[in-house]
Amino acid sequence: MSLRSTTGCSTCKTKRKKCDETKPKCLKCVQKGLNCEYQYVEPTGRGTRIRTKPAPRPPSEQAKLLAKQQASLKEASELVNVAEGLETPAELFEPSLAPPVEATVPPDTDWSALLYEPVAIPSLDSVSTQVILSPPMAPQYSPLPRILTSGQASLFDALFSLDKDGSAWRVDDRSNSALLTSSNEHMSDQSRPTVHPPLDLVPDTDTSEYEDDEDDRGPGEAFCQSPIVLDRTVDSNLLVFVLHSYAQLMPLVIFDPLKAGSRTKHTVVGRFLGSEISRSRVLLISEVARRLSKSPNLDERGEKMLLSLGEQVWGNVMSYQTQVWPPSEDERKRANAALVHIVEALNIHAITAPLGPILSLLRSAAPVFLCACPPPHPPHMADLLLTIRDDIVLGHFAVCDVVTSVVTGRPLLCRYHVPWSLELCNEFTKDEKLGLRWLFGIPDQFVMLFAYMDGLWKDAQASGTTVDLDIIQRIEEDIGNIDILPCRTSDSSLAIGRMVVQECWRQVLLEANALDHRVKKAQKGFMKLLKATKPRRNPDVFTIMPMIIAGAVTTKSTHRQIIISRFLSMPEFANPGVAGNDLLRMLEDIWARTNMEGRPARWEDLREACQRVIGI
Repeated sequence: MSLRSTTGCSTCKTKRKKCDETKPKCLKCVQKGLNCEYQYVEPTGRGTRIRTKPAPRPPSEQAKLLAKQQASLKEASELVNVAEGLETPAELFEPSLAPPVEATVPPDTDWSALLYEPVAIPSLDSVSTQVILSPPMAPQYSPLPRILTSGQASLFDALFSLDKDGSAWRVDDRSNSALLTSSNEHMSDQSRPTVHPPLDLVPDTDTSEYEDDEDDRGPGEAFCQSPIVLDRTVDSNLLVFVLHSYAQLMPLVIFDPLKAGSRTKHTVVGRFLGSEISRSRVLLISEVARRLSKSPNLDERGEKMLLSLGEQVWGNVMSYQTQVWPPSEDERKRANAALVHIVEALNIHAITAPLGPILSLLRSAAPVFLCACPPPHPPHMADLLLTIRDDIVLGHFAVCDVVTSVVTGRPLLCRYHVPWSLELCNEFTKDEKLGLRWLFGIPDQFVMLFAYMDGLWKDAQASGTTVDLDIIQRIEEDIGNIDILPCRTSDSSLAIGRMVVQECWRQVLLEANALDHRVKKAQKGFMKLLKATKPRRNPDVFTIMPMIIAGAVTTKSTHRQIIISRFLSMPEFANPGVAGNDLLRMLEDIWARTNMEGRPARWEDLREACQRVIGI
């Protein structure tokens, strides 16, 4: 679909015709003897782009919009009535826009219907662990709404733009106000809330504690020129508010959030239009996400929301047990629905909760993951990563399993089938849409390699032998021959930083002690890459994972100080009681213990540090 002209004459715009934009009068108007005039929009000081005023909407379209608005207001009021724990839609939002109400979600709310009906799978070893979320932090209230940064605007645009179905959300300048219109055909006008003009445009002076977490200008450039702040008290804005909140959170927890735009939209919109409890749950998560996007230090009300979210997910996961195996198709669907909420909770807990509860939740959720996986079993890692689907929850969990295993030295929670070969690795280079590298920055080839190495280790442990030296040598050779597609972004510094993350993973794949010449070479290369990039939240927050392995074998005090400073430069890792800070304490434990014992660090020290610091 071609873009609508922004500098055409008033006559052509009114007639909905393409203008050739000849000055002082366009050729079309001259040939037809029509009056031709260019009416320019007054500059606002936010940019230098010249635009002409848009034509008025025809009466038929205005009537259609009015009918949609009335229908959506009626449906939105019904949505509010079912969100029992939120009292009123205004209570979801800023204190300045709503009466001060302390209650959030009632403790007796039944969330079980949200996740699944009880089904059966074989459970892992029983785990009796109580989830412990972040301790209360200093309340921080911001009376003004938050404006989208340029990168979040690009992501927000991606959330409203599905590549496959040609739907689009457009922003038209109309007397310096923004208008969102949707041509999405997946949801009928009768079955979904719609967004209607005008949306409130409010100057925003709020600042975020996060810095440099966005790409340069992208598809959402129009959002940046006319920054949109939704009126959170308007019921018809609920869906847009939810997507806006997700767009704000995603750059904090996803390596390349623009790649996740359409998938996130499919998932969130589907749940928003699902059951009444599911819709209420989406609203709750979006409010937590909005608060976290401003600061990792939640206020008291945000802590209550987060606590309720964690307790309900944890309780349902722990009760997910029966004796039926293999699972039926219906059970797999229910398990998959449960896993969506688990993964979503893990994303939020990654920047708010200690490492211990995250590991416990992952371990307890492993049976749910296995139940959700289609046959054959064990799950095929390549299929989880290579299959293009809107719902990537299975692959997401598998990547979480691998990443947490790598940074803690613990075995994988699940066994995966990995027929390792460079030919299989090359499949990921055929199409940049393949794989889940955009999640945490770890190349998919390395995810498979870690899973393959874990399987070799478990087989050797079970047989009481060691891994064949020829296999080890082949793995070392393959590491240097793996091709990885470059990251594409208009921000050159961000592209370089993301490539550093991927190369850092390549540097840390050796499991010898700190004095081994191969490890010393890899560690030296890692530090060279790290020092070559300026401190910046993205990619630093995703460099943390390979930094743990490289840091464990770091012996120079100057290099250790660089690693510590990179950890503490990120606001969500500076405070005790969060996963990033726990990982730093694990590193410090390894350094202190190896110094005291006068020996080089080994791979096993990560596992011991996890037990000593985290208790798991």
